Amino acid sequence: MNREVRPILTLLAGSMLVLSGLAILAKNESNVLAYRTAALRHGGIVVNASKTGPTRANNGDMVLVSGVPQVIKPAIDPVFGIRVDTPVLWRTTAMFQWREVDYAGSLTYEMDWIDHHVDSQAFKRRAYHRNPSVMPFGSGRFVAGEVHLDGFVLSRRLVQAIPGRHAVTPDFSTLRPNLAASFRPYRGSLVTSDNVSSPQLGDIRVSWQGVPKQVVTLIAQNQDGTLKPAVDVEIGPGYQMQVGKLQVPDLQPDLPGVPYLPWLWRVLSLLLAVAGAYVLLQAVPTRRNGLGPAVGLGLVLVCGLSGVMWISARSDVATLLLGVSALALGITAWQLYERQEPD
Repeated sequence: MNREVRPILTLLAGSMLVLSGLAILAKNESNVLAYRTAALRHGGIVVNASKTGPTRANNGDMVLVSGVPQVIKPAIDPVFGIRVDTPVLWRTTAMFQWREVDYAGSLTYEMDWIDHHVDSQAFKRRAYHRNPSVMPFGSGRFVAGEVHLDGFVLSRRLVQAIPGRHAVTPDFSTLRPNLAASFRPYRGSLVTSDNVSSPQLGDIRVSWQGVPKQVVTLIAQNQDGTLKPAVDVEIGPGYQMQVGKLQVPDLQPDLPGVPYLPWLWRVLSLLLAVAGAYVLLQAVPTRRNGLGPAVGLGLVLVCGLSGVMWISARSDVATLLLGVSALALGITAWQLYERQEPD
């Protein structure tokens, strides 16, 4: 090959290798930064903690957990003195009372179970349709004292967010004595009616609902083993929860694709940069060929570009990378100076 052409081809080959490495690095870091920025809008990058549970490594992170919530301290209805092993217990109180129905100007009055007090003083014909003045007690919601999910403790707000609701039949053997004298069980509820098939005005019916036992998937922030909603988030309430065993994209569909093996691409870009620098050094006749200077130049280019790209996202990471780049530049310059051939 012509001696004049060979150095040009060497420069082209080395430059192509270096540029290819830097292009791969720029694309990889761009994907990582885009994913990180989108994740931070929800509270941060999510760590799968389904198998590890709370650890020092994931403390403070947004974690993904999945499983059936375990009730450690049951929900208690203090009025009736009953407790149910469910994360949230709802009490619905209904009273048999009059209601006014207006069918196109034609007034009718019906008696039905209604879960709130109906003020009969507002009826247009109230003489023979008078409801009791108040309900003895209303409906309510009661949260379990402690609920675990996949080894984590759930904060009260997350316990209340567990989806689902179905009828439950409490253990009425713990019913308070004064209420046991007034109520009788009927199809999972309590009623005051002497004849349940023919309730009378003012009769009370109380029923309960709880959260069904089901697998849920949750993304929330781990704070010393307790999962809580993240604060200062741009999107959502700081957590995501759905029924079923799901993954991060199912709960956060607006996120871009998770970067594929980012460290593999970083290593590949470094290898290409080092190879390109090594080839370029061969075209400099006043320098001795050596792997050390090539590695140094590769680090200068890769760490320098990475540091610049990370300045706005993580100043500490950017400072570290730029520091490595500067150190590598100094060492490489010294190596090349020492390797300079005598005239």
